Amino acid sequence: MKEAHSEIDIDRGKCIVCGACSAVCPGEALIIEGMTLRVYPERCRPCGQAALVCPTGALHCPGEE
Repeated sequence: MKEAHSEIDIDRGKCIVCGACSAVCPGEALIIEGMTLRVYPERCRPCGQAALVCPTGALHCPGEE
């Protein structure tokens, strides 16, 4: 099941909630809360870094190449 927030797209079926994306997100738009990845689209700085480090390819972000 895919979930879209503004421009950030998360495939919840692929997301393993590892925290790699939240660790590199400069705007803190992706935060691990419990066992859930929460998205704060208003904080997103379209850099694409989170999608680049996602080990399962669950994220698609603005700025991703």
